Amino acid sequence: MEESHNFAERTVTKKAEGTNLRNRILLWILYFVVFAAIVVSIIVTNGGLALWGFLFFLGLIALVFFTQRLVKEERKYTIENAKLHIYNVNAGGKEKLAFEEFVSAFSVIAPVNDEYQAQIDAADEKLDCRGDRKSPDSYFGLLEKDGKKTAVLFETTNAMLKIMKFYNSKGTVVVNVRY
Repeated sequence: MEESHNFAERTVTKKAEGTNLRNRILLWILYFVVFAAIVVSIIVTNGGLALWGFLFFLGLIALVFFTQRLVKEERKYTIENAKLHIYNVNAGGKEKLAFEEFVSAFSVIAPVNDEYQAQIDAADEKLDCRGDRKSPDSYFGLLEKDGKKTAVLFETTNAMLKIMKFYNSKGTVVVNVRY
């Protein structure tokens, strides 16, 4: 079978910032409150509820295990068959398509920096699919459909840039990135 050389993939973990950070903090407060309630109930009953406290403690461990999965998010970027696919990946490994478009449909594909910030700000809609807002590998694609401009922000690799340049040579600005 012949392999395609026009395929690239990258997965990044979303950093704890914004809503994700708030949710993580609220979960840790919940864990502390449940743990404190277990300890207080054991102390108040002079150890009479020790068995129930132990069972609730095991429940707390299960609660931590299952709820931490809710705040762990990943982004997966692939370029395949001349299309950029962006997936949201939950902790269970299930991928949900967040964005899909032909690379050639973008009017501009450029790094997120001061030089191109005005184009990002001029967009009617912004779809931020980066794992980290301050990533040096951040790029954006400007898509114009039905008179509406959409800026899609994502993280990229050198291999992905090479493929984007192949499919959209006029609109792609290539700068060296870390990977």
